[in-house]
Amino acid sequence: MDKAQLARATIPPVILTGLLELADQHRIETAGWFAGTGLDRARLEQPRTLVSYRQAITVIRRALKELPAGPIGLMIGSRDPLLTWGTLGTAVRSAPTGAEARRVATRFHQGAGTMLDYVVSRTEQANVVELLPRTREPDLLVFLSEEAFAGIVALTRLMFGPSSGPLAAELSYPPPPWAAAYARLWRCPVAFDCERTTLTLPGALEERRVPTANATQFEAALHATRAILESEPVDDLVAAVEGALRQDLRSRRTATQVADALGMSPRTLHRHLARAGYSFGTIQDRVRRQQADVLLMRTRRPITAIAAELGYSDPREFRRAYKRWTDTTPTRARQSMRPP
Repeated sequence: MDKAQLARATIPPVILTGLLELADQHRIETAGWFAGTGLDRARLEQPRTLVSYRQAITVIRRALKELPAGPIGLMIGSRDPLLTWGTLGTAVRSAPTGAEARRVATRFHQGAGTMLDYVVSRTEQANVVELLPRTREPDLLVFLSEEAFAGIVALTRLMFGPSSGPLAAELSYPPPPWAAAYARLWRCPVAFDCERTTLTLPGALEERRVPTANATQFEAALHATRAILESEPVDDLVAAVEGALRQDLRSRRTATQVADALGMSPRTLHRHLARAGYSFGTIQDRVRRQQADVLLMRTRRPITAIAAELGYSDPREFRRAYKRWTDTTPTRARQSMRPP
């Protein structure tokens, strides 16, 4: 991945929220994990938040230095797949067959917040999932590999039962002190110091019907997953500014206030935004318009109340702004958005 790709906010922060949950269990302060990244805990907990690979790697590396040593990746990846896999997990679990579930999971795996890439090859009796790193991060290889394979095992067993686990695992790194946990959790032979990092799953799963198959749910979940992956990626700092503004649109936060919240000077903020092709005012308008559309479509609040929530003291100012954004009025937009 080139530097521009590493800085695009495209990854759901599933792994990061898992690390935060683990920190809470150990009563570890986490504010320092986010210094200089443009992220904070409140933003990670907002709906629709995406982070860049660069941001995620920085937070993960800091978290692993403070959390107690152990099979942290296994713990993060083995959490409830209904929570960790998001809409992609719903799509996979509602697919008609194991073959279709595998195809969807492989193609759209980034929609579940994965930090490694998957390549699947078939043999006569098995499917072999190989992990490929996006960048060279040798100090994080163990954690990222554990998390990825643990997530696949957890989702497979949820779909097809406890006996549907992997046949074998090969890992390209030396055995960590907790190596025994791999075989105990995955219940299959595990080899270390291998040429590749692979997980072998039973090929017979391809032919099986998924017990929770549901055509309607499958299409809806697949559409939602595509929407995450196919949305126009933005620079991670642009996404951080958007997140800071969404936290409180009523207060109409200034560029200086947002820069302070992100731990940088206003001049640095403006310089970074200009490099990404944005201005602070453009981002502010986009965030307000997105929230305005949500409130117009999903609520029955009066236009005056919506204007106030977006930071406009005068509803006429909001109407003028909305017409500038969309070439129509809020009232007409609401009428066109709602089904008859």
